[in-house]
Amino acid sequence: MIFKKRKNYFLCYLGLATMFLATFVSPGFPEAQTSQSWKAVALQALARLQVENKDGSKLTGMVFLAVKDGLGLTSLDLVKNAGKALAVFPSGEEYGTTGLVDLDPKTGVALIKLRLFGQPLLSLRGAGPTDGEPVYFGVNREGDFGLVEGKVGAKETGVSSRFYSIVADLPAGNSGAPVFDKDGLVVGMLSWQGNEGSGRYVLVPSGHMLALDASLPTQPWAADAVREGTETAAPEAVSLETMDAMLAEACLVLDNLQVWHGWEDIRTGGQGFLSGVDKELYSAQQQTEQILKKVAGQKVTDQLRKEAIMAVLEIGSKQYNGVEEFIKSVVIGQQFKDWNAQAQDMYRRSQATLETVESLKQAKKSLLRELYEKSSVFQEKLPKAVAYNFGLLDRPSNFKLGLVSFAQDEFYVMATKKGSLAGKLGLWGGDRIISAAGRSFGPEDTIEDFKLVLMSNLGKQIEVVVERNGKPKVLKMKVPAEIPSEYLYR
Repeated sequence: MIFKKRKNYFLCYLGLATMFLATFVSPGFPEAQTSQSWKAVALQALARLQVENKDGSKLTGMVFLAVKDGLGLTSLDLVKNAGKALAVFPSGEEYGTTGLVDLDPKTGVALIKLRLFGQPLLSLRGAGPTDGEPVYFGVNREGDFGLVEGKVGAKETGVSSRFYSIVADLPAGNSGAPVFDKDGLVVGMLSWQGNEGSGRYVLVPSGHMLALDASLPTQPWAADAVREGTETAAPEAVSLETMDAMLAEACLVLDNLQVWHGWEDIRTGGQGFLSGVDKELYSAQQQTEQILKKVAGQKVTDQLRKEAIMAVLEIGSKQYNGVEEFIKSVVIGQQFKDWNAQAQDMYRRSQATLETVESLKQAKKSLLRELYEKSSVFQEKLPKAVAYNFGLLDRPSNFKLGLVSFAQDEFYVMATKKGSLAGKLGLWGGDRIISAAGRSFGPEDTIEDFKLVLMSNLGKQIEVVVERNGKPKVLKMKVPAEIPSEYLYR
C-alpha cells in the first residue's frame, strides 16, 4: 500500500535525522529546548532556496515542504522574478524546482513545485499566533541549519495588519523560513520587509498559507519555459466530440473521488485515523489532478464547452482541496495519535469545503444540463448515476439511502453512512443488492430503481436478496410507512 510506503519513508527519515542531530549542533545556533521527536523531522523538511532571477541577479532564502508531496512554501518576494531556483537540504541533497503553483500578493506567500517525492511534510497550524507565544525559527546560518528560539510580538496595525512582529536574533537571508510552535506545528512564515541592506522580519500566519490552492497547474519560472508535459506549439482546438468525452470522464473521476472520500470518512472514524489514509484515496486524488490538468489544457471555440470546462474545473479544484484537507486531518491525528483540536479543525474545514462543492454543482447544474441534453457523446459517456449526482437528470425518488457505492456498480454497497436509512433497513457494507420485492436489477439499472421499489412498498415488509460474504441472503426488509424527513433531498 502507498500509505505503508509513505510510513516507511517517514520512519527512515526520522531515524536518520535523529542519528544526525544526536551528533550535530549548528554552529552559532542557541540550542532550542524542543522535543527531538518533531525537531529531527522538522529540519529535514527545510531547504535553502537559491534563486537566479531572469535578469541574472541572485537571491537566497528558505523553502519548507508542506501542503502536499512535491510542493514547498516560501516567500513570494524571493521567487516572483525567478528564472530558476534550487533547493538545498540539510543532507546536502539538491533538488530543482519548476515554478509557481499559487501565490498571495497581499501576504507575500508562495507555493512552488519541487522535483522530489516522499519527503516528510510539515503540518500547518490553523489557529493564529498569539502575542508573546514562544516559537522556534527554522533557519540557515552560513550553510548550517538549526532552530532559534524567540517569541511572537504584537500584531501589526494599519496596512500591515496581516503580519506579526517577532522577538528573536535571526541571521539575514532567511525569508520564507518556517516558524514552529512548541509542538512542532508551523504557526507562520518569516517574511523580510524592506531592502536587502535594511529592513526587518515579520511573521505571516499559517492561515494565509492554508488558503493557497495546491491543485492549480504549475506556472514555469521562465517566461519562455515549456510547461511540463506540453509541446512548444500552441494547442489546436479539439473537436466537440473529444471535448465532451473528456468532460464526461472528468465528471466520472470527480464522482469516484467523492466515493473514495466517503469510504475513507467512514473507515477513519473513531480510532481508524491511526491507520492513516489508504492508497486508493491518494490514487483518486492523483487521477483527479491529472484529469483537471488535461481539461484545463484544451482549446475549444464553442462557448458552451468553454463554460462547461470552467464549471468542471471550479467544482473539481474545490473538491480536490476539500479531500486534501480531509487527508491532512487524518495525518495530523495519526501523527499525534490523538484526534486533537488541530485535526478536528482541519476536518471541519474539509466538511465546509465539500459542502461548497455541492453548492457549486447546484449553481452549475443548468449549464451542464444543457450540455447533457445537446451532446449525445456527453450523455453516452456519462453514467446515469453520475448524471443524477451532478443534477443533470431529475431523480425519480425524493430521498437518499446513505450508501457509498460507485456509479459503475451502484448495487455493490461499499459502506453505509452512520445513521443512514440504508443501515436501518438492514444493508451492510460489502452487500451486493440482487433483487427487491421480486424485481431483479441489471447493468442498466441504478440505485434509483431500487428506491422506486421501496417507494411503491411503503409500510410493507418486502424480501430483498443480497449477496453477503459470497452467499445469497434474504433480508426481510420493513419499509417505513413514510420516509423520515432527514433522508429527503432538500
